[in-house]
Amino acid sequence: MDAAYSAEGKTLSILGDSYSAFAGYIPEGQATYYPRPEAVPDVLRVEDTWWHQLAASRGMRILANDSYSGSTVCADVRDGQPPESAFIVRMHRTLSGAGIGGERPDVIVLFGATNDSWLDRRIGQVQFDGFTQEDLHAVLPAYCHMAAYVTQHNPQARVLCVINDIIKPEIRAGMLAAARHVHAEPVELADIDRACGHPTRLGMRRIAKQIARALELAPGGAP
Repeated sequence: MDAAYSAEGKTLSILGDSYSAFAGYIPEGQATYYPRPEAVPDVLRVEDTWWHQLAASRGMRILANDSYSGSTVCADVRDGQPPESAFIVRMHRTLSGAGIGGERPDVIVLFGATNDSWLDRRIGQVQFDGFTQEDLHAVLPAYCHMAAYVTQHNPQARVLCVINDIIKPEIRAGMLAAARHVHAEPVELADIDRACGHPTRLGMRRIAKQIARALELAPGGAP
């Protein structure tokens, strides 16, 4: 049996949306969500976020948090947001083989597709090659493209695909298939507390614990 994985001293990069977007901790110019006391009154400090709690509890260092509130994985972005907000565009900046300042993450968390589901973007089919621009305007081809790109360019990293518990079942199933195909690790969230559709402090704590539980397993899922 493989030994449990230790995240101590490892670097962490996040590609996310509003669930991970806290003002002052994401790239300048990208839309933030937290803190927003009128919507989620108890997530007011960066220490309340899932990613800060995960890093602090496991002795990890945040290498990059490339999160953009309202962003879709696919190229059919939200009205009023630029094409560059899409996950499949941003991934080239923070998760290419070049890394961040030449440093590449040990652990990558892909936490998206919630907006694709909420905005009723075209779902499409799971596919892993022959992508056209039209394909990338649909959720599942875009997600497959992202998962394949990130794992290909970061072969040394553990890639965790976090799957929200409120997305459409057909998107969930496609995300699971994509993660498994590229040997990433799906993390299916459950029982996340929310206000205005976004995690409360309790919800953030549960997200952090569920991702941490997945990280504690040896790579590949062995206990």
